[in-house]
Amino acid sequence: MSRVAVVVQRCHPDIAGGSEALAWHYAQLLRRRGEVDILTSCALDYRSWDNALAEGEEWRDGIRVRRFASAWPRGSWFNDLHRRLLQAHAQQVERGDATQLAWRAPLAEQFVRAQGPWCPGLFNYLAQHHDDYAAVVFCTYLYPTTYFGLECVPSAKCVLVPTLHDEPPAYLPVYAQAARRASRLIWLTEAERRLGARLWGETRGTVVGMAVEAIAAAPAAREKSYLLYCGRIDESKGCRELLAAFQQLRRRVRVPVELVLTGADHLGLREVDGVHFLGFVEAAEKAALMTGAAAFVMPSRWESFSIVTLEALAQGAPVIVNAQCEVLADHVDAAGAGWRYRGTEELVRCMEEALALDAGSRARAVDCGRAYVAERYAEASVAERLYHAVM
Repeated sequence: MSRVAVVVQRCHPDIAGGSEALAWHYAQLLRRRGEVDILTSCALDYRSWDNALAEGEEWRDGIRVRRFASAWPRGSWFNDLHRRLLQAHAQQVERGDATQLAWRAPLAEQFVRAQGPWCPGLFNYLAQHHDDYAAVVFCTYLYPTTYFGLECVPSAKCVLVPTLHDEPPAYLPVYAQAARRASRLIWLTEAERRLGARLWGETRGTVVGMAVEAIAAAPAAREKSYLLYCGRIDESKGCRELLAAFQQLRRRVRVPVELVLTGADHLGLREVDGVHFLGFVEAAEKAALMTGAAAFVMPSRWESFSIVTLEALAQGAPVIVNAQCEVLADHVDAAGAGWRYRGTEELVRCMEEALALDAGSRARAVDCGRAYVAERYAEASVAERLYHAVM
């Protein structure tokens, strides 16, 4: 391998999880075979795209990070378009219509631009320097860095990693058209590839996944049994439903139980009995919390891989996942180490069952979860699949 570029909307050590973590992970693996540049914005906040970081280049762990300024922050025009998109999608769902949205390309491309980050310098760089790279890997389909970046690079060099979710923007026909500009696609799971076939008609590509550390930590020392959520605490992640379900759980069980949450709070959590928000925690503390949890809960409907769910399985935590997310349901079914639910009542029941799990059943869940992650997401096998897909 000579030189590869990885394009992603944000890149910084403080940004945990999501396509940003995936892009950095792939860059680290590709760096073992050659030179890697990450091409990204100057933003830290995905809601505003303010230029919080300096434009230019820096080096991090042997990888060059080139940053390009966003021409404008996200504004009210995006909010208006987003509301229209959600309404159009909701109307289709009510009609039982699972086809693509009837948005023409000019309107859909306004949505993509307005969403941000809009980085003219990045597009100019790709157009002028694509010959410097053997391949250009675009991480996540959603943002203009990928959508318009794909137009700047010859198709033969384009590798798209969609991180596709079953979410309203994915039904815009322009995204299916953008995917066809890439000569190669990388999927994180078989469920994501099935979604790509259903929404975009895309059957090409390789399932690569992401490496997940499977070394078990010692359990966290907490006085009460607890359920755990780690990640962005946001309505779009299902966290409001989780909080409501936990309050129902407390009224139904006789044993003391807590809900522990870590990550960025976008809900404005209130201090209520049994709910403990720890903010951002170090990796070692997160692993210990996972090991000691009665269950790890992932209430999100929209995941293409869910790194944190697999980390929880690797630490021996049974997992409770939203069955409306096919990726999460596949993880639970294949691992045999958890529950999937539909609706608040089923979520409460699954949490009750997790708290009542006997020692033998818990030990079997631990073994199954760890084996699932070790067999499918060991770093060496993920790296080989990545090298084959990119080169």
